Amino acid sequence: MDAPHIEGMKVRAMIGSGNCGRVYLAEDDDGSLHAIKIFDGLTIQRALLTRMTTRLENGGWPNGLMPVTAADFDARPALRVMPFLADPDGDSWKPRSLQHRIDSFPGVQSWPLIRELANALAAMHARRVAHGNLKPGNLFFTESGELQIADWTLGNMPGIGHLDFTDALLYQPPEQLKDPAGYSEENGYRWDVFAFGVLSYRLLTGSFPRCHETFSLVAPPQGETRRDGIHADLPRIARNLENHTQITWPHEPATPLEAGLRSWIDRCLALDPLQRPASMLDVVAGFTAVEHTITLELERENLLDQRRLAERRAWRASFLAGAATAAAILLGCLWQLQTAQVKRERANRDKETQLLQTAADNATKLRDTAQKEAAQAKQALEYEREVALSRIEASRLIGDRLFTWAMEKGHRALPPLDGREERLKRLQRYFEDFLTRTSEIKDLEDERARAHLQLAEIALARGDVEAAPKRLTEAIQAWSVLPKDAEWQLRIGQNRLLLALLLQARSAPQTPTAFANARKALSDVPQTGIDTDRLAQLLAILDFHEAKLLASQGDDPKALEQLMRATQTLNRLAEQRPDSIIPRTQLAACYLSSATILEGMGNLGDAREAHLLATGEIIKLLKERPQDTQLRLDLAGCYGAMAEAAVLSGDITSAESLSAEAMKILLTLVREQPDHAEAVSRLAAQHGLRAGLMRDRGQSEDALKSFDEGIRLLEGIRAAKPTNANATYRLALLWWQKGRMLGFSDKRDEEIALIRQARELLETLETQPRPEGPPDEQLQRSSGYLLGDLGHTYQLAGKTEDAANAFNQAADLWQSLLKSRPQSEEYDESLKWCRQRAKDLN
Repeated sequence: MDAPHIEGMKVRAMIGSGNCGRVYLAEDDDGSLHAIKIFDGLTIQRALLTRMTTRLENGGWPNGLMPVTAADFDARPALRVMPFLADPDGDSWKPRSLQHRIDSFPGVQSWPLIRELANALAAMHARRVAHGNLKPGNLFFTESGELQIADWTLGNMPGIGHLDFTDALLYQPPEQLKDPAGYSEENGYRWDVFAFGVLSYRLLTGSFPRCHETFSLVAPPQGETRRDGIHADLPRIARNLENHTQITWPHEPATPLEAGLRSWIDRCLALDPLQRPASMLDVVAGFTAVEHTITLELERENLLDQRRLAERRAWRASFLAGAATAAAILLGCLWQLQTAQVKRERANRDKETQLLQTAADNATKLRDTAQKEAAQAKQALEYEREVALSRIEASRLIGDRLFTWAMEKGHRALPPLDGREERLKRLQRYFEDFLTRTSEIKDLEDERARAHLQLAEIALARGDVEAAPKRLTEAIQAWSVLPKDAEWQLRIGQNRLLLALLLQARSAPQTPTAFANARKALSDVPQTGIDTDRLAQLLAILDFHEAKLLASQGDDPKALEQLMRATQTLNRLAEQRPDSIIPRTQLAACYLSSATILEGMGNLGDAREAHLLATGEIIKLLKERPQDTQLRLDLAGCYGAMAEAAVLSGDITSAESLSAEAMKILLTLVREQPDHAEAVSRLAAQHGLRAGLMRDRGQSEDALKSFDEGIRLLEGIRAAKPTNANATYRLALLWWQKGRMLGFSDKRDEEIALIRQARELLETLETQPRPEGPPDEQLQRSSGYLLGDLGHTYQLAGKTEDAANAFNQAADLWQSLLKSRPQSEEYDESLKWCRQRAKDLN
């Protein structure tokens, strides 16, 4: 077969072939050597290979992986360029792979290589990539001896059209041999764990852990990468593995450290995938924990050796003291024989007193030494106890973190996972099964309470509005007899807040009660032993969302009060952490909501100030995320709202400047995303605002062109998506405004037609359900003013009956609005005006 042609490289020769294709030696313009692998189309899954290679490459290649210098998996044939890791061997080349060194194991390098392999696979799993094709022929070494893994997601993978026998099958677990499609369901991590266990066992013993007699006959010998003529009967290989449930080692471990590490390899070799570690990240963590435990054990032995040495010293001191006492008594007796009886007795008493005092002093010293050693021994035991408790607490913490990881994507310390809905169902089944199996075990009461709480959080994560309140109540009842620290109270408060937000999103009637429960739970959290900034942020979020509920119920003053409280809190958090984006995002949302409520209350000056503050926060966020579409859209909305406020206050210069800023942002967004309905809709609204400014300056022709351009944009959105409430509302406003402008030129019939069209659109919005778009009060307010203009236009056209009908309809709308806001002077004056105009026509 002809050698491939690759631009910038000179292909020298084919140096090997395998199950997936052929390998060529190539030289680039700098004289560097590369290995080019040309794939057979039926033996690879192009999309999977592309996706996993991209994940590994993003952020730089992890240590222990062979980098792909170039690749084209969509070409015919597909190819991949990698570093050339081989040494000259006469007229040929000898690859620096484990397959070409396999007979050197077991040896002194077995454990270092196993640890290096574990770290490399853990780095792959941290990038959400499972290898799935592990074998000695895919493990290479650099010139300095560092390990590099190659050929991931090849061989027995989902969607492969042709698979020949390869020794990678000898390292694969039964479930991969029977169903390679499981790779797409996140099972590949446990496949790698099993393959790592088989390869580690072989590096340590020279044998396969199971079916060695059969596997050794078909495994390629050192120096060869494949055996031809072997039929790959995958189900039979899987059955043979499943028939050998036990693993035995040919010799005992040399050290306690080796025994601990072997136990992790035994877990990796479990036939049941659920009994294996979930990924190589867990295996590396287990290896590290074993080493730490052995280190602690050695420190404990050293402490005990010191204690035994101190006891021997104390015994020698007691013996010497006794010997000294005996010698002193003997000398005293000799002295007494040479002196008078009285002197002998006095001297004897003095000597005895002195000896007793010395013995007492010695005994005191021995007692102090013994007490000191006992205290040291007690301290050592307390240290061991603290270590054990710390390990238990760390295990629980790891469990909580893994639970959080499994619950949601984007966890900062762990790689995200795919398949969220299915994963949540599996977690739910696991904890429900745990509660069933341990229902009679009293010692696991605290663990069952933890499981109840995790089931509640799973229901919240799934958005199950029926199960979530029930699960959360069960979790709180399960913890009722257990100690509750500040972290637990914060967690319950956060879950109650999540429940309230879930009910609010579903428009459930229990939403106000849920917000009240969440506020009480968060208010009861102690201020010590927790992240107080996190608590303050949660309370601010509660204030923000409850304010939206209050505003929808018409209680604008209280909603505004809560929004201002949330704004103050988020302002403080944003100042304390200027590099954090989340508080600033929430702060901008608070300003925007405050502006909307202030506009509804008629406080246009305050609304403009709130929009100005929101603009400042959004501009800060755009420095961190300059391409964020929603932030740019919000900034354009702020400029547009301030421009409208400036028009109402008569500040035409500011209105033109602010509108120009909004249009500049919106035009850029529409060029980048022509189908972005909200950006096009807001651009049309700005055309309408600028048309009004042109009309007031007497530029009637230009104003009509601007109105027509805005109407054209909105009619295009409505034609593509008739249910877009925002576009429909803005189209009605532009028809209305254009009609009024035509009326200034005495074109009454055209004015009436356009205003009636606008009224029909508003009526459509009032009668149809709208998940998004303007609220009912805003629609009724706009309709009230529109009907007033329509009545006035009918009156000028001499259509008295139609005019009276329009004024009466407007009066009905203003009366309805006045019932919802009895203190509104705007609604009251509008009602009186409409009634008076209708009365004047009779």
